[in-house]
Amino acid sequence: MKTFKLIQLQIVEEEQTRQFDLIDGLIINKEDDKQTWILEAFLPGADYDYFKDIQQKREDLEVWAVITSNKNDPAAFFAHVHEVKHVADKISVLFTGHLRNRRNEYAEQLLDHLVSTSDLSGEKLLEEFRDQMKERPRLKKV
Repeated sequence: MKTFKLIQLQIVEEEQTRQFDLIDGLIINKEDDKQTWILEAFLPGADYDYFKDIQQKREDLEVWAVITSNKNDPAAFFAHVHEVKHVADKISVLFTGHLRNRRNEYAEQLLDHLVSTSDLSGEKLLEEFRDQMKERPRLKKV
């Protein structure tokens, strides 16, 4: 197993992403034959009902996790909420999931979106592409 620091956590919701105020976090690559990852997020207690509801619905989520450094692109996981526990006035949310390699796929979709929906070209297009690769807005599927 390999353990890493979880720096940022987002949940993809329909047409947008929801970012959480991560207090602390951990991510573990179990290095098993199913390529399972475990994410633990330590969050404000106000997020309890949101995650408890997801856990009870047994929903699979698309989770974006920035690992080790804010300079890294988010890694995309398909995960479910395994456990939600109160820790004093905060919560611990445990996810179990699988890594989805989407970096190139997302970059291609973003570039296609920018080319087809804007009149940008050259340096302006490149600048907008770089900005949006950092922000990673949710793209509508056409």
